[in-house]
Amino acid sequence: MRVAVDCHMVAQPGAGDAGNGRYASLLAGAMDDTATARDHVTTLISRDEAWEEVGRIAAARVSRNDWWRLGRDAERTLLALGIDVAAFTYIAPRRTPCPVMLAVHDPSFVTHPEWLGRRARAVLGAMVPRSARAAAVVLALSQTAKADLCAALSLDPERVVVVSPPAAPSFFPAERAAERVRERFGLDHYVLAVGDLGPRKNLPALAAAVEQLDRPGLELALVGSPGRDGHRIAARAGTRWLGRVNDKRLADLYRAAAVTACPSLYEGFGLPVVEALACGSPVVASRRGAMPEVAGDAAILTEPAPGAIAEGLAAALEPDTAARLRAAGPARAAAYNAEAMGRAAWGAARAALT
Repeated sequence: MRVAVDCHMVAQPGAGDAGNGRYASLLAGAMDDTATARDHVTTLISRDEAWEEVGRIAAARVSRNDWWRLGRDAERTLLALGIDVAAFTYIAPRRTPCPVMLAVHDPSFVTHPEWLGRRARAVLGAMVPRSARAAAVVLALSQTAKADLCAALSLDPERVVVVSPPAAPSFFPAERAAERVRERFGLDHYVLAVGDLGPRKNLPALAAAVEQLDRPGLELALVGSPGRDGHRIAARAGTRWLGRVNDKRLADLYRAAAVTACPSLYEGFGLPVVEALACGSPVVASRRGAMPEVAGDAAILTEPAPGAIAEGLAAALEPDTAARLRAAGPARAAAYNAEAMGRAAWGAARAALT
């Protein structure tokens, strides 16, 4: 079977693209790693920088322009390559020469459109339901997301397959991370949050929680795209916005963090939770969406309000609790691995052909 994975969002600079691009590159890599002798994976990329993430896999170039890519470019490329099944994220071309697996990370564009900008609201609201109805299989990232997508988009659960991502290979426990973080970023004692700085991430509540703790020297470090209102959040006293960083530096930031906080109002998976757990960081996560499913008992779960987040952070900062969480994280993260993702994805691809 010949499968193509659309990785056009890999290396895109826009807010909100990083998680989508990461999932696509992990999907392609996991399928390539678990392919049989009769299987073949090709990635569709639009930027030279994407070669760093998917270059070891056969690749075909597609247009950076979404309308051209979805309108004609993708269809022609899939046909020329003789692709049997193609995987897209959120939006698929209207016409394809093969069945489509459509990855939809969560239904928040339907359930909470206020979290999105006007353009994203309009595009996703108009095009994702059509793409999901037309797809042979819809890929959900968690059991929670599957149930929520089926409810929000009126999908048959039989057509929705859970294909969960692992942390990338860069994320694992390692020594001397604190020294490297101090040298590179000037950080010593900090709470880390990773992701775009949009409304769903609930970062004002996290900043307020850190302030409530009133712990001298404890900073809030933010990694990711600014999103909506991001610069205003980053301007708060005691908050450092580090922008985007590569995986090597991000792994060190996780390892050296006193706590990694994921206070989001909803996540269909929450990849930063798994990355932090894989690095042995104590994690405090919101009791919303798929994060309880993903973290299990390896994290402290709280309500996404400042007082509750502050209580969770205080607990995670206690030495005994921090040690327990650091030990439990890598084992929990190992449940999400490339082999499991690849096998689930190949099962979905074969289901798409039936």
